[in-house]
Amino acid sequence: IAVALAIAENTVKNHLKNILEKLHLENRVQAATFALREGLVQRPPGKPS
Repeated sequence: IAVALAIAENTVKNHLKNILEKLHLENRVQAATFALREGLVQRPPGKPS
């Protein structure tokens, strides 16, 4: 993510930490589940639900 956005790895970690806190989530798996449930992202084609 850091390379793709041309920012420092610590910046990504700080943003992720803040997002997780604001959404009352504990980890990236919960964040991904939240994003799917809320329609923020779609499952890749061919992946079972």
